[in-house]
Amino acid sequence: MTVVQPIFIEKTINYWNELIKRGKVKLNGQYVNYDIFRTIQEGNELRKYLYLETETGHVEEAQLLTSMNEVLAIKPYKIDKAEDGLVLVFAFELTINEKGVDVL
Repeated sequence: MTVVQPIFIEKTINYWNELIKRGKVKLNGQYVNYDIFRTIQEGNELRKYLYLETETGHVEEAQLLTSMNEVLAIKPYKIDKAEDGLVLVFAFELTINEKGVDVL
């Protein structure tokens, strides 16, 4: 029998999805806030997309934040963005394994 049931993964992914409220991108040395452009949740995977539309310059990093501005994830980049749009993606995969413990 599998110890970890699918509902455990589903509820944990749902929690992550609700926890991530917005993004922040370091563009030309300055941080700019962005709404989450798209979210895809499939099974044990969660992807969050940030869309930079007409801004230009050097993209150094992107962050995902909570509603309280707590930084949950930081992803470094070295992209020189032209006027064309740019999509930045954070992709997470959840695996939960029970740690074996001897019965006392």
